[in-house]
Amino acid sequence: MKLTIRRGGGLAGMVAQTELDDRSLPKTDAEAFAGEVARANLHEQPEPAAAKPWPDAQLYEILLEAAGPPISVHYTDETLPESVRLLVAWVDGRPERVESIEQ
Repeated sequence: MKLTIRRGGGLAGMVAQTELDDRSLPKTDAEAFAGEVARANLHEQPEPAAAKPWPDAQLYEILLEAAGPPISVHYTDETLPESVRLLVAWVDGRPERVESIEQ
């Protein structure tokens, strides 16, 4: 299973990408990762309600590649569900994550 988080927008308008692949994790951490993904329930998250325009809003694109077709969801800071926010924080805390900046 692989999770890719792309964040863009904000004042600088840069796009940062964070990836975490369960194959890079020790077994117990891979199981914890699977639990965090299950708790976020990306495949059943409702479409976010239209947010008020916010010029420097952070935008999130989250792509989950696991068994079955890939799941892609899009949020802003304002519409990001708490369960997904916790998943993003968990991934951000992993030293195995791979980060890049897109120009």
